[in-house]
Amino acid sequence: MIELTRKEYNAIHTDYRGVWSTERTDWPDWDKVRNQYMGKRTLMRAGGLLIEDLHFRIV
Repeated sequence: MIELTRKEYNAIHTDYRGVWSTERTDWPDWDKVRNQYMGKRTLMRAGGLLIEDLHFRIV
């Protein structure tokens, strides 16, 4: 898991970071995994979407 300080996360351009706010109607098990995504910080790195607590954490 990648560890970032809040300062490092905030230094990432806003085009490459954000907060997950999209409800997914195309995922059959969305109700079961919704809490892993909604409201979590996100960032793009090397062409991939990283999700807070799944791929990185703020320390």
